[in-house]
Amino acid sequence: MFIKKELDRFQKNRPKSKELWQKALKLLPGGISHNIRTFDLPIIGSFPIFVNSAHGSYLTDVDGNEYIDCWNGHFAMILGHNPPEVQETIKKAILKGWHFGTNTEYQVQLADIIIKHNPGIEKIRFCVTGTEATMYASRLARAITKKRIIAKAKLGWHGANDTLYYYVGNLMEKSNSRGLFNPNEAGILPFEINNEKTFDMIKKNANELAAVILEPILGGGGGFRAEFDFLKRLREETERYDIVLIFDEVITGYRFNDGLFQNELNIIPDLTTMGKIIGGGMPIGAIGGRKDIIDQSSPEIENQVLIGGGTFSGFPISMLTGLKTIKILKNSHTNYERINQEGDRLLKNLNQYFNDNKVPIIAKGYKSIIM
Repeated sequence: MFIKKELDRFQKNRPKSKELWQKALKLLPGGISHNIRTFDLPIIGSFPIFVNSAHGSYLTDVDGNEYIDCWNGHFAMILGHNPPEVQETIKKAILKGWHFGTNTEYQVQLADIIIKHNPGIEKIRFCVTGTEATMYASRLARAITKKRIIAKAKLGWHGANDTLYYYVGNLMEKSNSRGLFNPNEAGILPFEINNEKTFDMIKKNANELAAVILEPILGGGGGFRAEFDFLKRLREETERYDIVLIFDEVITGYRFNDGLFQNELNIIPDLTTMGKIIGGGMPIGAIGGRKDIIDQSSPEIENQVLIGGGTFSGFPISMLTGLKTIKILKNSHTNYERINQEGDRLLKNLNQYFNDNKVPIIAKGYKSIIM
């Protein structure tokens, strides 16, 4: 009864969203452009909201309803929505034009600030999405090792590319989509984080393993954290067998401190994929790491590895908003401490509430990432 009453109230207060949803269903598959953005509301007979503005920690929909934003733009908006300094950067940049299809000084400046403060990044290549970044990282690893198989963590999310969209949905599924090769054909092996059997798998397949890729915290897989000792040994074993270790830091990069999470761990992979925060809320992806691996993509060498061939690679506005955001974060140590502590406190309080009220839910996460 309570749920029905709340659903009725929700729908009554959102007539414009309802109208847009009904139109969207006729024009877009499922009515959306990203599957998660239904937020499962149609399953219970409702519809998602349509947002048209945001400020700070609040979203406002087309009907004028305001929401506290716990989604944070897919974890990309660490400064909140529409921060004045970033907004001013965008305004000034647009007056000069926004897409040139050439090199710009901004890509050099963003590369410089990322490389200077992250020891594991010797060179970097920009693209437009994290999905591209992980695909290119896998390609670079296969090229330099001349090996075929990529091992990926179960539940790990590395975008929807054909290379890595396997073992995403739950521990039993091999893939979440039709239209893909089966994992064996695709050269994909799954492993579980924090499991001793993972190292047996690496040893057994070492002659064919090009790379091991994982998120240090499974951002799309329930917020489970790879334990320090597991990551440390993973680094040791991949070095032992000449396997490229890839950290997907699209979510964790610049999330907990003014750099990559690997710096806090003091565990440096061979390649790192980045996105979200380093674009300051604009579209971005990046692959960085060992110079010898990244330089395979240089057009100056014979038999180059093609990565980052998109129309909007190095998009000027993304470079500028990313640069401004990172500069702000460099002076935000007290704010990092605050949001990290608030995240820890929220996680603890949520689980206390669930336990006290016998709700069969467990919240997982680390600092400001909560699932």
